[in-house]
Amino acid sequence: MLKTSIALAAAVLVAAPALAAEPEAGSFTYQGVKYDYTAEQQGDVKVLKGSAYAGKVPFELKVTKRTVTGRFNGRPVTFDVKDVKPIASKAAAND
Repeated sequence: MLKTSIALAAAVLVAAPALAAEPEAGSFTYQGVKYDYTAEQQGDVKVLKGSAYAGKVPFELKVTKRTVTGRFNGRPVTFDVKDVKPIASKAAAND
């Protein structure tokens, strides 16, 4: 479940357009859990910072063309971007 949640968050957030100066803020809900985040492009890396479960579970993910690394609820995570199943839109994450 943890990897599925992180992979979904990465899928939604990786699709977000990169903004050079301002971090993009947003949120989505997946299986009843709301994820709030900011996404900021830093060179070739997109940095996603946020929380889930009403702010109780923090995460910070660094996404490159090939990998996602970071921490989710204090635990280290790493997986290939190719393992992330894309969703059609943020609205689809509300299921």
